[in-house]
Amino acid sequence: MMLSSESDSDSFTPASPAAASVRLFAAVAVPASVKQALSAWCGDIKEQLPFRKWVHEQDYHITLQFLGDTPADRVPAIVSALHEAAAAAQPFKLELAPLGVFGRRANPSVLWAGVDGDLKPLRLLQREVSRLLEPLGFVPEDRPYAPHLTLARNYAGAAAAPFERSQLDRFTVPASVSVPWTVNAITLYVSRLQQRPMYEILAAAEFPS
Repeated sequence: MMLSSESDSDSFTPASPAAASVRLFAAVAVPASVKQALSAWCGDIKEQLPFRKWVHEQDYHITLQFLGDTPADRVPAIVSALHEAAAAAQPFKLELAPLGVFGRRANPSVLWAGVDGDLKPLRLLQREVSRLLEPLGFVPEDRPYAPHLTLARNYAGAAAAPFERSQLDRFTVPASVSVPWTVNAITLYVSRLQQRPMYEILAAAEFPS
């Protein structure tokens, strides 16, 4: 069920009694054209970068704040906070940047594409989202915000050949993938663990036109 406005959020109810909680995160969505181009490129490079689990094309996004397991009856307040954050924002442009990894040096846990473009408004948006969600009980992370787009998880080649960060230098995000796009909304996603695609849009809070 997708909610697109504050009035819709007021009537949100879980799909069933079993859905007493939902696993949520707020993010910047990625256009379908960028997702398709990125997925095709990942298909070309995955044999040379042996990670166990590659992200489904429809699941690409740039996280603003992870909320985790959340009582479903709190969704309307969350959506309202995101609308408030969106109301103070203006559209800005992003594009993908070089690859990087998180985790142990020889056995990284995450392969990601960096983010370039209008990073100042992106960081301001992330801070505003965190500020407005904190009174609802969602404590911001205490580490600096590092915007990125996850591509794959769990390096699989460590036993035979430990990961070398220098090998990422061989992979330049092609121009067909690193196409600037305009960000004009905050998107609230729900995670469906063990499903592919894993993430479903629950609400979108658009910036003023």
